[in-house]
Order: sequence, then structure tokens, then C-alpha cells
Amino acid sequence: MKLWLTLILLAFTLSSCFVSSSLLFTEADIKDSKNLLVNPGFALYSLAPDEALKGWSIIVEPHSADFDKIRIDPLDASEGESSLEISASDKDIMLISEPFKVRRYGGYYSRIMLKTDSPNPPQITMQMITFKENGKITNRFKAKQSPTDLWSSLAVSAGFLRPGVNFGRVSILIPPFTEGSVWIDDAGCWEVHGFKID
Repeated sequence: MKLWLTLILLAFTLSSCFVSSSLLFTEADIKDSKNLLVNPGFALYSLAPDEALKGWSIIVEPHSADFDKIRIDPLDASEGESSLEISASDKDIMLISEPFKVRRYGGYYSRIMLKTDSPNPPQITMQMITFKENGKITNRFKAKQSPTDLWSSLAVSAGFLRPGVNFGRVSILIPPFTEGSVWIDDAGCWEVHGFKID
């Protein structure tokens, strides 16, 4: 499992085959739609480190067994009772959601909320990636943003998925930075549109 996640991280960071979506969905489009992500508010599910962040996998590169720069913050949240705090480090950190079902003719809106207290914040990359049942990537949609000291959203619209698509994941990449912390909260992916089939 760890090898599989590392391979995904490498594919995401090394590949230049990203789709820049011409679709533009907004917060207004998610009304009455179900959030497809498990644990969108980064709630603490267990005191066991491997089970604490239900719904998400964390990859740290280069790997460090004693990496301690990620924690659930119960005092600062955009929504709900907690957020995920990532403190400055010299590592690439990737958060990857559990898989969720997608439809070829669905239109999707994904977003996260971000903030920082860093004087030199990193540029955060969020992606929605879709896959065939065998794990082969079919589409990638991405957006980048440097957070500020106020909660702000980073969003991606996705659609016109390739044939054979079966499931999707949301990934969040935090590159190395030197001071302060970044907070992430209120993640989501919603099917907000259905395209007509000829």
C-alpha cells in the first residue's frame, strides 16, 4: 500500500500531463449535492497515528519515520471543530483522499479551504484525479494557490471525463517551506452537473 501511494506521488509530481479545465463550477452549484469525500473536516477518528486521519493518506517525501509536522488542530477551523495543520519542513507532503465513485458524464467541483501564518507561504496544489477500475489515470485537473492569513478557497472544476473512468481522488500537495504553518479544512468534491449523452 505504501509503495502504491509513493508511486502516485511520483506520477503526480513528475507528470506534466494535466488538463486545464474550461469548466467553471462554483460554491453555488454544490447545493443539495453530497460531499464525496470521507472526513472533509479532518476530524480526529483515533488516537492511533495510522488511523487518526480517517479518509486520507499522507505521503512525506523524502520519507521520514519520525516526521511530526502534521497535526489535527482543534482550535482553528474554517468549518466544524478542527482543521489540519502542517508546520514548515523541508519535505513534500501529499494528502490523498480515499477513492470515490465518479461518472463519465458527471461534472465535479472540488475545493479546500486554506490559510497560513507563514511570511513566505508555499504554493499549494490541489488536484482531482480520475482513474479506470484497474488504477490507470484517465484525467487530471489541478489548481495552485499561495494561502494568506485569512481562510480562502482553492477550487477545481472537472468534467468531460474519458471513457472507462471509475473512481476519483482529491490530492493536496504542500511543498517545502521555511516558517510558520499552513492550515487546510473543509475539503470537498461534489457531482454538480450531468452532461447530456448523445
